[in-house]
Amino acid sequence: MTKTRFLKLERKEAETIVADRTLQNVYVVRKTLELCAAKKWNYRISSGLMPLETLPDANLSIESTYNFDKIQTEFKLCNGLIKKHNIRCSTHPDQFVVPASANSKVVEKSIIELNSHGKMMDFLGLSQDYNSPINIHMNCFKGVDLKDVAKRFIDVWKALDVSARSRLVLENEDKGNSWNVEQLYTHVYQQTGIPITYDNLHYRCNRGRQTAQEAYDMARSTWTTAIPLFHFSDNIVGNSNERAHTDYVRTFPIEYFNEHRPLDLEMEFKAKDYAITMFEESMAKQPN
Repeated sequence: MTKTRFLKLERKEAETIVADRTLQNVYVVRKTLELCAAKKWNYRISSGLMPLETLPDANLSIESTYNFDKIQTEFKLCNGLIKKHNIRCSTHPDQFVVPASANSKVVEKSIIELNSHGKMMDFLGLSQDYNSPINIHMNCFKGVDLKDVAKRFIDVWKALDVSARSRLVLENEDKGNSWNVEQLYTHVYQQTGIPITYDNLHYRCNRGRQTAQEAYDMARSTWTTAIPLFHFSDNIVGNSNERAHTDYVRTFPIEYFNEHRPLDLEMEFKAKDYAITMFEESMAKQPN
């Protein structure tokens, strides 16, 4: 359901379609959680669960849908699975969410998106803390003074609803002129206590001054109240874009392999659950 199609339809028909799709989306989340329970996996929840709710032109609210009672029931069933099987859930809003932007319209849209993600996680009954993280990139590296960018981010972070603010974490980025672990630690974590999500492929593309182990250890130290939730991915051999993700696991990062403390990993491979299954099978064959 795009903005263009929604606005072309008669209002009642458009609202009905969005409501039905929202219910279907939450049902799919429940079925996915059932798979995660069987596999003992955690789950990253889609950012598109509640279509167009963050679009001002649509003027939609999930609470006002004709089938909200059924949507609530699905959310409660999801929460039951999450609690029964101890499934850790997270979400990763799209890259256009940039709270630190110098553009006020981008900031306004980012706040709406983040608060909506927080509400979605509340509907799922997830804890308002870093056990249920909302992960974003700073995605803003203009100007030479990182303190200015960090201040804009922190000012917006303070203004977020508690459902978003209490869960928000920042990830090291993969472009050479973007935020690495050390910069996030110095300019954001030390001022806010916001944890840093370490991504091994992003580190390889944007190392900064640290070794992989140093960056990993620094990011890990920021997760003082929850088990770290880090990202695991790999790139395609021979691809001119070193940031492009591969379908399946090629190598396991040494900084993860050496870890003997609790750690959760989100696997960012294009083959998705097939990649996870193949990786688990290969790891099971390895000596302890």
